[in-house]
Amino acid sequence: MSFAAWTARTEDRINTRLARRLARHGFVPRIVAYPSYGSTEWARIRARVLLSDPLAPTPGSTARRGWRNLLTAELAGAEVEIRRPDGALLDLVRTDRGGYVDTTIPVTLDTGPQTLLLTVPGGDQAIPAPIHIVDPTARRALVSDIDDTVLVTLVPRPHIAAWNFLVRSESGRSPVPGMPDLYRALTADGPTPVFYLSNGAWNTAGALGRFLTRVGLPSGALLLTDFGPTGTALFRSGRAHKADTLIRLSDEFPHLRWVLIGDNGQHDPEIYRAFDAARPGRVEAVAIRELTPVEQVVASGTPVPLPSAREGMAELERVETVFVTGADGAELAAGLREAGVLTGDEDVA
Repeated sequence: MSFAAWTARTEDRINTRLARRLARHGFVPRIVAYPSYGSTEWARIRARVLLSDPLAPTPGSTARRGWRNLLTAELAGAEVEIRRPDGALLDLVRTDRGGYVDTTIPVTLDTGPQTLLLTVPGGDQAIPAPIHIVDPTARRALVSDIDDTVLVTLVPRPHIAAWNFLVRSESGRSPVPGMPDLYRALTADGPTPVFYLSNGAWNTAGALGRFLTRVGLPSGALLLTDFGPTGTALFRSGRAHKADTLIRLSDEFPHLRWVLIGDNGQHDPEIYRAFDAARPGRVEAVAIRELTPVEQVVASGTPVPLPSAREGMAELERVETVFVTGADGAELAAGLREAGVLTGDEDVA
């Protein structure tokens, strides 16, 4: 047995014992539903079941400080009912070893924001699961990184990241200048689904959702990840998470062309270039925010982009796909407007 597999099995045993002990002390299953997406014929449900004190605030809520959202006891194998708003049962699924639900169900829904209801026996009842149903007439979709692309986080510098998440409220976090205006401009011409694709942990989903709303960024699906061991590796690959998710989205929505926005702090340029090569003609534009030297030191340990990021950007310069760079939303908007991707007169400051 590999060390990664041993670590994963050990984690499972610890979680099982912890769940039993908490249940004996009156803790009950609580549901955290994540903003997801679907088509008019199916919906992808993303959620997690955690054991919590029934009198405590819901995990991920504004009443829980960031560090409390990391102290979770996931409930593996829990039954979760998926129902329509009228109560009709659509499906019954079980959580995975991390307490997560990630399932796609056939269901007919109107386009735009919709809600299904999640129930766990003996715990939370009829918890709303927000789902954005992609309009079949849509032609453009926006995929965006979060950290240092729309949110000034200075991740992964340990003590800054810890302070931002464990102590600071999301209301104290700042958007990258001009990005909310840019995203509103990109989504102004007809139905445009938005997907926030990040290597951030699912525990941060509540704070991220509130941040996006507060600063005026368009609502959209959150596509985050889990840091734990997988059985084949001690840590999940953030690069693989992003690359695999992009391929999945392109296969699920073959009628869409993609505007991909990220930063040059780590691997976004090479990931986006690889996706453009794997799905020729499907990428409308790539926009990369260029970090300051200080941000680069925080993100990669050097004042300049990593060699892989520089190589990815150089390759993007050589292809026909629209590729723009800039320090903030205003500079990216200027490049996209010059390339004809932005055609309206929306002001991006």
